[in-house]
Amino acid sequence: MYELIQAGERTYYIDCPSRIGIYKIDEEKVCLIDSGNDKDAGKKVLKILAERGWKPEMILNTHSHADHVGGNRVIQERTGCKAYCAGVDRVFVEYTALEPAFLFGGSPYKELKNKFLLAQESKAEELTEEVLPAGMRMMRIDGHSFSMTAFGTEDGIWFIADGVSGEKIIEKYHISFLYDVEQYLKSLDRLEGLEGRLFIPSHGEVRTDISLTVKKNREKVFEIADLLKDICKEEAGTEEVIQKVFDRYGLVMDANQYVLVGATLRSYLSWMKGLGEMDVSFRGNRLWWHSTERKDDAGHARLNQDKDGLLKNIDCFALDMDGTIYLGERWIDGAREFLEEIEKRGKRYLFLTNNSSKSPDVYVEKLKRMGLEAGTDKIVTSGQATVFYLKKHYPGKRVFLLGNDLLKKEFEEEGVVLDEENPEIVVTAFDTTLDYGKMCRVCDLVRAGLPYIATHPDYNCPTEDGFIPDAGAIHAFIHASAGRYPDRVIGKPNGDIIDYLLERAGTERGRTAMVGDRLYTDIAAGRNHGLKSVLVLSGEASAGDVEKSEVKPDLVFQSVREMIPYL
Repeated sequence: MYELIQAGERTYYIDCPSRIGIYKIDEEKVCLIDSGNDKDAGKKVLKILAERGWKPEMILNTHSHADHVGGNRVIQERTGCKAYCAGVDRVFVEYTALEPAFLFGGSPYKELKNKFLLAQESKAEELTEEVLPAGMRMMRIDGHSFSMTAFGTEDGIWFIADGVSGEKIIEKYHISFLYDVEQYLKSLDRLEGLEGRLFIPSHGEVRTDISLTVKKNREKVFEIADLLKDICKEEAGTEEVIQKVFDRYGLVMDANQYVLVGATLRSYLSWMKGLGEMDVSFRGNRLWWHSTERKDDAGHARLNQDKDGLLKNIDCFALDMDGTIYLGERWIDGAREFLEEIEKRGKRYLFLTNNSSKSPDVYVEKLKRMGLEAGTDKIVTSGQATVFYLKKHYPGKRVFLLGNDLLKKEFEEEGVVLDEENPEIVVTAFDTTLDYGKMCRVCDLVRAGLPYIATHPDYNCPTEDGFIPDAGAIHAFIHASAGRYPDRVIGKPNGDIIDYLLERAGTERGRTAMVGDRLYTDIAAGRNHGLKSVLVLSGEASAGDVEKSEVKPDLVFQSVREMIPYL
């Protein structure tokens, strides 16, 4: 135990109850990834470093749980090094009493104030890309905790914390602690798409290929969800649900297990309620859970199911791209297989994107880089639909276009006259070359009363690292200055882009499905214009958003991968 293992030229880890990563900044300074479960662990880490003449420059905490930050304090006291942690977890590192209080749901009794749940407090600063040593990178993998982080090194090594549980741990304990089930599933998708030479979880087997471990964890999540649905076919209180799960898996309850497993099961129940698969009632001054076997009156769709065979009757799938098929340069898990299965079934698909910052040729090149040969005939953008609309309603009019050079070239090639000095119409798009001068000019033109058209309404564009402001954010800026929103918005959820899509595809509305990750664009487009609508939770929208939204999809899937059996 506490064996130092070299994983790469500059990357090491200490094999111990909660693995600790080490990255050599130079011959003397090292960066620690977590610090172990208590002060004794911290002392052992310091001894290992001292034997090699290494000094800790910083501690990067993957998250705030006691077995990952327990050694922080003693290491900081003896070396003066800084610790970093992301988001809400950083607060829990500094105020560790929050952890048992959060798990218990109140002030915890004495037996819960143990080293497994309550670490010594330590100082921590906000974790950002800027504080990382050269040669390291980070990726958020929330779900197990509020704001957990995985760290990669230039040696191709990923420290993935509690992003997965090892197969042996799953087989023995079945239920791993989760704060947010939906975010955890999204994080599993991110981990599955990671490229690396070695993947080191805090607990479980070190792997050169993480995909099988990810699959086992994902399968266990849905197994537990199915178990909860079965338990709650008859109304059950929370304590009864917890008891039956413990009995089903042969778990032994103690103070720690009660709060850890109990909190996790509450997270499952909350997630399932957001999906419409579980509901609550209050009777006799008790909360009762009961599973729902079909869509309820509010129109909630069950996750990953198509009992009515809706998808089998679809001839053409209109597929959003960012957040639905890929994120950045990475395929969303199962997306390639999904596209292949559509074609095997003799069906068709078109990519329908609101992103007007890229031309169809750019998308074709991007898909080619990612290994998919697709022609421009498969790409439908809000930019194309806007050109179609302008030609139909404003033929020959001079246009001021707030857009990047790719979009300007596309407009000009389609015969649209662009004029920045004396325009007759304003068109705004997702302009990734935006500057203050452009914003002043477009606000002046809009304020002057020119017809004002926008390519699409999206507020944010999903990327591998989160979200960046999109066209809707630009509209909000213009409105704040000029007092006007666009007179016409072409992209989803509006009918103009759907009309253009159907004309291009030559398909019937009722046999076309809109598949996307946004309720207010993708799903609203389908619902409002006669298409079937399928929401995937791999991008912007969450299960909680579905519950709160007035726009209800016909079907909800975790990602397009889960749609394959129903095609």
